[in-house]
This record gives sequence, C-alpha cells and structure tokens, in this order.
Amino acid sequence: MPDETTVENSTRAVPPAPAASPAPGSPATPAAPVNWLARVRGALHGPLLIGLIAALVAIALSFYGMLTNPDATPLTLRSAALVILIAGGSWGLIAWAIATAAVEAGKD
Repeated sequence: MPDETTVENSTRAVPPAPAASPAPGSPATPAAPVNWLARVRGALHGPLLIGLIAALVAIALSFYGMLTNPDATPLTLRSAALVILIAGGSWGLIAWAIATAAVEAGKD
C-alpha cells in the first residue's frame, strides 16, 4: 500500500465526483443572473411590448420637438406631463390595440 506522499505526488488523473442532485423539497440551484433587458422582455411580450415601444418613441419625438422649437411649446413640468400622457398614452394605446387585433386575427 503506497504512503500518503506517493498518492499526493501521483500524476494519475482522478475524474471529478458527479454532482449530487438536490434532495426533494430543498431549494433548487439558483439560476444564472439575467440582465434587466431580458427580465423586461420576459415580463412584457407581444402586444404590450409593442405598445410600450411605440409610447417611448412618441414621448422621445415629442420631447425632441419641444427642445428644437421652444417658441411653440416651452419646456415646463406641465408640458412634459402632457407629452407623456397625450403622446405616449395615445400612441401606446393605439399600437397595443392594433397588435392585439393582429394576434387575435392570427389565432383564427
């Protein structure tokens, strides 16, 4: 029987032990961290995502218009709230409705 120094200095490769599966009732192995875009994409999908994207585009374009032409609409808190509510809300709602109708028509 070899002594401990012989076993430690041996060049023989030892295969790793197989991973033990979790016991029933124990918490599962935590999943790999997911970035925020993947989490949003998982929660918002289909017509809701399309409506949100259309709303964000409308808000961005409205703010761009307000910044490039300050004589027509001054940039105030009230005008910013109206841009978010009117431009974002209307375009988001319209895009969501069209996308929902397309999905429902595709199911038939």
